[in-house]
Amino acid sequence: MAKSKVQEKTIEQPVDVILEEKAEYKTEKISIEDAAEKVIGYCQWAVGQDGCYIPTFTSTKSVPAGVYEIQRNNNGYFLQKQKVVLSDNILQLPIEQMQEILEDIENFWEMKDRFTKYKMVYKRGILLHGPPGCGKSYLMQNLINNIISKNGIVFSLNGETSVSFFTDFAQTFRTVEPDRPLVVIIEDIDNIVTAGQGLLSSLLNVLDGVNQIENVVYLATTNYPERLQDRISNRPSRFDRVYEIPHPSDEVREFYIRHKLHESDLKKIDMKQWVKETDGLSLSHIKELMVSTMILGKKFEDVISHFGEMKRPKSSRTTSTNKGLGFASKN
Repeated sequence: MAKSKVQEKTIEQPVDVILEEKAEYKTEKISIEDAAEKVIGYCQWAVGQDGCYIPTFTSTKSVPAGVYEIQRNNNGYFLQKQKVVLSDNILQLPIEQMQEILEDIENFWEMKDRFTKYKMVYKRGILLHGPPGCGKSYLMQNLINNIISKNGIVFSLNGETSVSFFTDFAQTFRTVEPDRPLVVIIEDIDNIVTAGQGLLSSLLNVLDGVNQIENVVYLATTNYPERLQDRISNRPSRFDRVYEIPHPSDEVREFYIRHKLHESDLKKIDMKQWVKETDGLSLSHIKELMVSTMILGKKFEDVISHFGEMKRPKSSRTTSTNKGLGFASKN
């Protein structure tokens, strides 16, 4: 007798995909919220081949929308949901590249039929590069908000292990949930490139090789684009668009300051001076400027001066001018 696809899948990986939140599992008889408060053990059978039945947990046909890390234990791979606070107040910075990216991705989700018509794999890849602290995180937060509102899933990859798990697990996820919108965020992809050819080859096979999946947007980031090879940074079908997110412009810095400070604070500062003196600084620097001046009560000029000191090259070989320290010091 021919075996069904369900049976074949079950015997190979009987508990390969489970939603685990602190060892608590979703059951169809209770809400997701209730499942978060209960621990459920073996309670049904997975059906294998040739009369094989494996004890297993209660199950769900689809995981809730959210951000997940792929993890693995003795039973195989599973999804660990991450705590993400969704907010309508995430800043949409007036950075032209960011607006273009968000619009491009929004349009992508509506164009599955066109990809099918031209027999193209339904996926997009976007690579972001630029100095740290300049807005890439805000873009990712907006993207996460957007995909979750569409009942989608986000996989967050931030190291060699998570990338390795994803390359092994991607096909399984698509088998279980073939039509689920998926965003895969690959942070600091330059670290993956330098980790070894085996891992990089596995990732490339998922991006546009024999193991690629559909209905997915890949968003990779790097602060060091010079470390990337052309087969990453100059290869459409892996990353179709490459954007630089530069240091924030005068407009972006003023926008950020006005939306982060209270109205009473804005009346106390010289906005033109703040915009001028923060030229070349990242949003992270500006955030620290606000913390130091408005919360810790430090002088604006002192904080700006400190930022200048931070830019200077640092070395453990710097010669100390304190001659009173050390065994060889003289009286």
